Amino acid sequence: MDQQSNNTTLIAGDDSTERELNESPVSVQIVPEKKGLFLKHSEYEIKLKGIEKTVRRRYKDFVTLHRYLAEKYPYRLLPALPPKQLMLDSLLEERRRGLQTWLIIVSLHPVLGSSPIVSTFLRDTTTDHQYRLRVTYEKQMDELVRLRPDATLPEVDLDTLAESRTRLHRVQCSMGRLKQLFDRRLGHNRRQTGECAEIERILQNPDLRDAFNEDATFEDLSASERLIAKQVERYVQVQQRAVTERLDVLLEVLHAHSQLCERIEKSIVADQQRTLTGKSPGANAGSSRVKVKAHSMNQTGTMAQQNEGNGSAFEATQLARRSAFAFSCAQAETLLAERYLQSLPSILLSYAHEEQQHHQKMSKIWHRLVVSESSRLD
Repeated sequence: MDQQSNNTTLIAGDDSTERELNESPVSVQIVPEKKGLFLKHSEYEIKLKGIEKTVRRRYKDFVTLHRYLAEKYPYRLLPALPPKQLMLDSLLEERRRGLQTWLIIVSLHPVLGSSPIVSTFLRDTTTDHQYRLRVTYEKQMDELVRLRPDATLPEVDLDTLAESRTRLHRVQCSMGRLKQLFDRRLGHNRRQTGECAEIERILQNPDLRDAFNEDATFEDLSASERLIAKQVERYVQVQQRAVTERLDVLLEVLHAHSQLCERIEKSIVADQQRTLTGKSPGANAGSSRVKVKAHSMNQTGTMAQQNEGNGSAFEATQLARRSAFAFSCAQAETLLAERYLQSLPSILLSYAHEEQQHHQKMSKIWHRLVVSESSRLD
């Protein structure tokens, strides 16, 4: 592959092979560890798809990786990490899911996922993995610096880019609401498991059975409630994996895209302001040097003035190039976010399929109960 092709890959990512966005390439599991009476921290076991060896990382290792990637790839779609929380069991699972979602997005990213920094984080099984990660980070150059000076950046239609940004923001709002509704339904089903257990306890009450002098109906219904509780528990787990976790990925991608656009906007505005404020002192210095030059007509002063002009032109060229690179990255990341969204129909179909399977199994449980009771009455 020639250098020009390498430059294009750095900007847009390698699309030569399709990535399966519907399957998780990495899993994160909690490995709790306690030290002393009060201090406690958790490690996370990370497993890559198709690789037997696992690595263990702490939350602070994720924070370090995030910082390294943000510095070396400032114009890429990099989601925020889940916040640091108190070490409560109820919150540990929430953080684990957040870290897994974050790592899925990073590992699937066509540029970030192929970074030596990410590879070291995911694959280094040595005890000094933190030192090795830092060494890898220090060797890695900024993404823009790695481009050849004569590399041609793709043209970007800023109006189209702005329209895509607005459209993706509206999609993000709609999907956020959709996720809330799905979560509410899952919450109801989680509560149903406890309700089934309570119904079973009531039906097992000897006083209730003695009052009707009848055990068969109570026993059959109790057995049905146990089956329903198991079925609902399975349903919640499957929908969590097939729908909720995949929606989390899409929402995090959209949120990261929104943050990236804001970051690029602020960066370009800051660069423009630096250019404007930098001209004023330069102009004053130039005026002083012109006076000195008029007084002495010294050749050294003439060369200094030329160097200053060349330096200002070089700085302006570099800022313009950085802006062009930032916009080209924004365009590539927008296309990436839109590609992620193509998995939404598959997620919705998975939801419908699991709903159908769940209700069919529930119907069979109740049907067996009714047939059994009808036979007994006959």
